[in-house]
Amino acid sequence: MHITAHQTDMLTLSCRRYWFKPMAAFFNALQLRAYQAASVELASPVLDVGCSDGGFGVLLSDAFGRPDHLVGIELLKGALDAAGPEARSLYREMLHGSATSLPFPDDSFQTVTANASLFAVHPGLDEAIAEFHRVLRPGGTFYASVCTDRYDQHYWLTRLFRRAGSDCLARRYADSMNTRMMQIHMFSPKEWQSQLVRGGFVIRQCHGFLSLADTPFWSFLAWTPLRVNGVLRYISYPTWRNRVAACYEHLFRKRFESTRALLPADESGYIFIEAKKL
Repeated sequence: MHITAHQTDMLTLSCRRYWFKPMAAFFNALQLRAYQAASVELASPVLDVGCSDGGFGVLLSDAFGRPDHLVGIELLKGALDAAGPEARSLYREMLHGSATSLPFPDDSFQTVTANASLFAVHPGLDEAIAEFHRVLRPGGTFYASVCTDRYDQHYWLTRLFRRAGSDCLARRYADSMNTRMMQIHMFSPKEWQSQLVRGGFVIRQCHGFLSLADTPFWSFLAWTPLRVNGVLRYISYPTWRNRVAACYEHLFRKRFESTRALLPADESGYIFIEAKKL
């Protein structure tokens, strides 16, 4: 079954899904909209590499419809243990394992996704890409979202420290954020595409979706003191959750609508890549 994006407001979906995490609500709204604008088709069976707790997989199913066959694999056991009932119901399997050694036969999947996870594969990035190619069927599609080499230059505190004349503090803060977010590989868009081409893929499209102008805003939402918003996950009443989500949506709406869904890759902190296995 081929699943294509519904004509749905991606900001509304993301805020409702991540009422407890504004940084995820804003970022994933942009990421979902990029999927939609790129006319993505999630043909089953689908492998989600770096599925974490399955939250973004659930959000994708909200936007695109439920895949017939979805499997997830995640290196961090704690993330898998945090998966909720919706994710457990959506995924046929959520496996603990590494992207560098996928426990599947050749040609197992029609679609492989790596949403904000490929840059964290270390060591063994080349091996992971080779594994994605191996488990894809001929004609299958690989989708990835990755940060670029310009991304950490635009964290809000990095820019503030640099303007104050402290390049040392700017670099130290960027490094600490990258460590926290497990952002190990930060290549240019051309370098990311070259990595996939060396792994046997053919690039179909590459676009940005988080502009450099929006990166400071996102990094402010991800600022450590604001992580206190995570306590909102314990709100049990749907009405209250919807009210919190509506507040985020109101806060993000103008910025969300002022940015194009697909941007030049060289002008973006994050890019979306579609590649094919011939």
